Amino acid sequence: MRIDVTRADVGLSAVLRGKVVRRVLLTLSRFGPKLRKVTVRLSEPHNALGGVDQRCRMRAWLQHSDGIRAEAINGGFETAVARAARQLAKRVDLALDGAAGRGPRPPPGPSPRPDRRTRLPPGGVRHVRGVKR
Repeated sequence: MRIDVTRADVGLSAVLRGKVVRRVLLTLSRFGPKLRKVTVRLSEPHNALGGVDQRCRMRAWLQHSDGIRAEAINGGFETAVARAARQLAKRVDLALDGAAGRGPRPPPGPSPRPDRRTRLPPGGVRHVRGVKR
């Protein structure tokens, strides 16, 4: 997997580049050879309140599909990179599940409970396990 890291407007330090590459590898390495390339673009846009935020935009190319994108804006580059990498991992996972023909995974959470208001069997008594009547 090839990882390209760029930063808009100013240069990128070797320390920050190393941290970004490490985070991307930790988050996306489980997909292995299914990913061809990942690009990471860091920038510092001005926000509406007059401050400066750190933005991370990621794009991943799978072997047999178009690019998948994720973006996160936060107060620091490391946090923005971590959030964008988690988003991208979820989206890549969904794309690979759909490509395998299994369809998307159900959302996490409790499984739906069956409706308890069911019809009683003939005779009007429902058998309850372990209870003698």
